[in-house]
Amino acid sequence: MRDWKKLVRERLPELRLDAAREQEIIEELAQQLEQEYNAALTQGATQTDAELRVTAQFGDWDELGKEIHRAEHPVVARVRAPVREVMSEQRLRKRRGGDRLADLLQDIRFGLRMLRKNPGFAAVAILTLALGIGANTAIFSVVNAVLLESLPYKDASKLVFVWSTFISQGVGNSGSSAPDFRAWQAQNHSFNGMAASSNATFNVSVQNQEPARLAGADITAGLFPLLGVQPILGRTFLPEDEKWGQHRVVLLSYGLWQDKFGGDPKVVNRSLRLNGQEYTVVGVMPRGMPFFSDLPPANLFVPLSYAPKDEMNTRGNHYLKVVARMKPGVTVAQAQAEMTGIAAQLENEFPINKGLGTKVVPMREQLVGDARAALLVLLGAVGFVLLIACVNVANLMLARATDREQEFAVRSALGATRLHLLAQLLAECIPVALLGGSGGVLLAIWGIHALQPLIPSKLPRFNAITVNGGVLLFTLVISLVTAVFFALAPTLLAAKTDVQETLRESGRGGSDGRGRNRLRSVLVVSEVALALLLLVGASLLIRTFGALRHADAGFSPDHVLTMEIQVTGDEGEGYENRIVQFFDALSERVSALPGITASGATTTLPLGVGFGWGKYVSVQGQVPPASLDQVPLVLFQLSTPGYWGAIGARRKEGRLFEKGDDQQSVQVAIVNESFAKKFLAGENPIGKSIRMLPPLELIPKEALADANGRLAPLRTIVGVIGDMKDSSLNAPAEPTVFAPYAQYKDEGFNSSMTLAVRTTGEPSAMAAAVRDVVHSLKPEQPVANVATMDDVVAKSLSQARFSMMLLGIFAGLALVLSAVGIYGVMAYVVAKRTREMGIRLAMGAQTGDLLRLVMRQGGRLAGVGVALGIAAAFGMMRLMSSMLYGVSAEDPLTFAGVAIFLMAVALAACYLPARRATRVDPMIALRYE
Repeated sequence: MRDWKKLVRERLPELRLDAAREQEIIEELAQQLEQEYNAALTQGATQTDAELRVTAQFGDWDELGKEIHRAEHPVVARVRAPVREVMSEQRLRKRRGGDRLADLLQDIRFGLRMLRKNPGFAAVAILTLALGIGANTAIFSVVNAVLLESLPYKDASKLVFVWSTFISQGVGNSGSSAPDFRAWQAQNHSFNGMAASSNATFNVSVQNQEPARLAGADITAGLFPLLGVQPILGRTFLPEDEKWGQHRVVLLSYGLWQDKFGGDPKVVNRSLRLNGQEYTVVGVMPRGMPFFSDLPPANLFVPLSYAPKDEMNTRGNHYLKVVARMKPGVTVAQAQAEMTGIAAQLENEFPINKGLGTKVVPMREQLVGDARAALLVLLGAVGFVLLIACVNVANLMLARATDREQEFAVRSALGATRLHLLAQLLAECIPVALLGGSGGVLLAIWGIHALQPLIPSKLPRFNAITVNGGVLLFTLVISLVTAVFFALAPTLLAAKTDVQETLRESGRGGSDGRGRNRLRSVLVVSEVALALLLLVGASLLIRTFGALRHADAGFSPDHVLTMEIQVTGDEGEGYENRIVQFFDALSERVSALPGITASGATTTLPLGVGFGWGKYVSVQGQVPPASLDQVPLVLFQLSTPGYWGAIGARRKEGRLFEKGDDQQSVQVAIVNESFAKKFLAGENPIGKSIRMLPPLELIPKEALADANGRLAPLRTIVGVIGDMKDSSLNAPAEPTVFAPYAQYKDEGFNSSMTLAVRTTGEPSAMAAAVRDVVHSLKPEQPVANVATMDDVVAKSLSQARFSMMLLGIFAGLALVLSAVGIYGVMAYVVAKRTREMGIRLAMGAQTGDLLRLVMRQGGRLAGVGVALGIAAAFGMMRLMSSMLYGVSAEDPLTFAGVAIFLMAVALAACYLPARRATRVDPMIALRYE
């Protein structure tokens, strides 16, 4: 093997150094030559070629000797610069303008060597970045699925929803009536197609299987072709399938096909029973196909079809969800203008449409809804966490840069430009960032899995939340951006370094410069300010969640079991009365069970569970409105007598429903407090008469003719109950009218009811007993959505809980990173000022003086950060106002509490370095460099 030391001695000119130092340089050069020689052999070079290639890399040995001499004999003092760095710089200048890729690879190899020399730094930096990047990747996965990825339909940007509006009543979005939909379909010129659907539930029976109640939809024949979705088996619906009598065909979702038919490829033309009627399977839809927001997931589809004189096929029932595809070149604004004109024509033609307008909304905007604001807030918050992580790593890099000041000075003296220094530092930072990004991806995958149970029930699920190609690209980009971010700080430091001054200070322990102290202070202040922003946001959401949990829902959710029951299969004469009798018998038998104190059914539970509808209302004896569009709308529900005790409703005046409130008795109603305050303020509501219709003189003649004398009856108000939250805990109750289920006639009937059962013990333990009672009355009756009322309340809080938990986690992470950052900076400052501390102690300073000195410096930085954070928070918290309940976005108690807490944490982070400063031995410190 070649004697590389001998080669170096022969070629390197005299360095005029002491023997030990000259031997050290020769050994280092020889080691470098040997490494590159072995690398060349590994690449397939012959021994001769490898030797020529290696020795040629050093170029002019005389010039190399001069550079080493200049480094070892600076102007006034000796500089022990790393020889390998000098060699790298000399080779860099030699190849300038040559193979830049080779330069880059050389820089990266050098960066990896530097990381191997500093494993502690590398581990801390990689872990810090992994936490920041992992949190960003996890949240971006959610944002990407909901806000960025294309909807899973053909050319989805052209898809829109078309809604009816009733602005005079405050209704911004409403379903369409079937006649209006058909008119829109026939008269528009902006759309290539228009289709409609309505969510529905079905009792599904397959031979030799347990009946089940499943969610699905009634759809028009053109819906799936409009969306560009094709079945994997069979066909979609044909126009003739919508004709009554030919409508008993069904499309299965992929999941239902697998669950009920075992994935049978011959399922087409097989039959199943839906709501007691025989239907024929005509097709199977693709796997993973979402039905719009997929809330709830649709398991099957049947044609939208109407029986003769079906009340749902009139202009008074607005329930259809209409979707359309805009023609090429047509904008949303143009489509809106045309639909506004069509609505005006229909209003002129049909007086019952008085006040009705239209609204065209892009499909993604509609499906995302309120989730956009919450997701963007979370994405911004997690971005702040990454910034804090970058600041910490930048501080680490700055500390290392200070220790490598001599190296940077030598590089600059040898002609390295600011760009060269940045390239080298990037070469060191990029591996750290990429390793941090890789760790972040692993943390994100774990985090997404952990987040799944917490994701709000109302978050759209039209795309899977996963780490896909787009998310990985995002992670790569932010990893590279972070590398640039924390490489800039040491580059700026090196660029501003006075080379001559640095070389002059060599060997006698230079002091930490004012410029780098200022930069380090700015970084600490910024991470404290960012941490305060996150802590304030998290604190406001925690207070919001607490306020929602303790909000008065207007009923008693504890010890209440609920389940949904839809009675079908009986459509003969008087079937409505038989269904009423079924629920009466069910309530009576369930109430008699041990451990149950009350039982009753309703069309709509509080917090939006079940089926309710809006109706016009007129109060007898009051001056009627001037026109139909000014007639007020209220919510309307049907309930059985036992429901009030089961749900824990609060009677304010009068009485509740009784068993004798049936079709033969006086038609009665109960109203809530909101109704009484809005329509009967200052009056005794008991005994007042109301009708769930506009005043008769305002009803168009054609509507009266269509009703054929079947008008909603006059009802006498017999009771007032306290407001129960209709849709969510953070929204006020709407004016509501309740009628007895047994007095359904001419009001609208619903065979789907939600049973509420009040128990003395754990509600879920009674589910089997209640289900047995149901089956004793109807053996094949499915029971669905069994849940306690506490579960219903918890589900309504899922959005607030999701935002609170995530922002709380991010704020906690930001707090820890900030505390670590402050501790690291102060520990570094104390280490750099060890000599000064020793001098102070030697001159008589007390340990308490040193403690106060360090604490004051750290406290000043934290104080400035807190002040800036509060100023920023006052502006930024307004963006979260829509997410808050029971607390102001500028709540002074929250701001003050967070500021005091953060200052306490910052001072605690300063205390350990301060204590270390007080334990300095003056004699050791005076010898410290």
